[in-house]
Amino acid sequence: MASEDARYRLSSQYRLWSFSRAELASLREKSNSLARASISERLSRASSSSDKNNNDRSASTSNANTPDPDGASFRLPEFLTVADESLMTTFYTTQLLGAGSATGLSDEICATAAAFFRRFYITNSIMTYSPQDMMIVALFFACKAEGWFTRVTDFLKMGSFQSLKKQPEDILAGEFLFCQGIRFAFDVRHPFRPLIGAGMELRRLGDIKEERIRAAEERAKSILRFSSLATDAYFHYTPSQIMLAALSLADRELAERLIHETFHHITPPADNGTPANGGDGAPKDSRQPKGENKEAIIGQEIRDKVLGAIEACREIMAHEMPERSKEHWQSIDMYQDLILPIKKKLKKCRDPDRSNLVALQRARRETALKKGDSEDGDPEDRGGTVDDDAAVFGEATRDAKRRKVAKGLDDPFGGPL
Repeated sequence: MASEDARYRLSSQYRLWSFSRAELASLREKSNSLARASISERLSRASSSSDKNNNDRSASTSNANTPDPDGASFRLPEFLTVADESLMTTFYTTQLLGAGSATGLSDEICATAAAFFRRFYITNSIMTYSPQDMMIVALFFACKAEGWFTRVTDFLKMGSFQSLKKQPEDILAGEFLFCQGIRFAFDVRHPFRPLIGAGMELRRLGDIKEERIRAAEERAKSILRFSSLATDAYFHYTPSQIMLAALSLADRELAERLIHETFHHITPPADNGTPANGGDGAPKDSRQPKGENKEAIIGQEIRDKVLGAIEACREIMAHEMPERSKEHWQSIDMYQDLILPIKKKLKKCRDPDRSNLVALQRARRETALKKGDSEDGDPEDRGGTVDDDAAVFGEATRDAKRRKVAKGLDDPFGGPL
């Protein structure tokens, strides 16, 4: 049977959405630069078209207005930086978590929505797609990803969603685009279940008070609900490592005790006699790895690696403790000093072709219908001929298919069974 680590490495979360810090920074820088280039081109094209129309109107009414052939009057706006986009992504993640919690959605749905939302804005820019629109799309699609199916009309009537004044087409227009952005990877592994297992292991030790374990579990769960989702922890660490980091933030001593009890093997000296019960004087345990793999799996070296990873994850999550959800991210001063200036910049540098997802989807649908109508016509109307098709598929194959279709038209219910 494959180990838990081996199964996790087969998941889309590990294969598609796990990065080193340098890789993640590079992807965000690339997305930001691509958005700048595409938006600059569209804004320049829109400005040139507008100037041309204005010059045509002015030329027909007055000879005094002289067109500007160099377009010197047009200047590109100030674009968002990578740091600006990162701040806005975190801000809207906290808004998403608050809206989901106020509406009564489960922890798993809120966590999946936040993970989807942060994934989407790794390869897409906030300047291209509005985070207000994608936030509600992420919550709606997370409901389906977690097996809770509801109509979009009923979803918009739930709790705080009514105040958003969204229409069903606002969500449906961005749903497929959102799935493309997260690379159709709908499986999100969360650290909530590992926390339950950690609590069971701590209780099995027998010398820790129940009140202490419960307090650590509640605190760790609140950290997992916010700190792990408002940071990049999901992109760098496994669910078990995130859980142990949250438990360490809640009660460092209990987390270290759990790790030392798990990775406890000490290789005996080579010159003394090896006890028959397993090599370290402890009774045999059928759950423990056997043979020379024991040191590699639960030895001191791997324990030090795990402690290092958990400490690094702990440092990331410590920047966004649950208290900051209200004290910082819902503060009016923070909004006016940090978020509002970025919103003003965003209003000027937003992609003009993708600001309205409903109109974008309608235009794409019309283009697809026109393309389909042209393909349904005669081969000669599409630029091809019957001879070209015969050269590719063979004349005999075409005749057989033609006879089969003609026979089917004679009897719409098909031939005898």
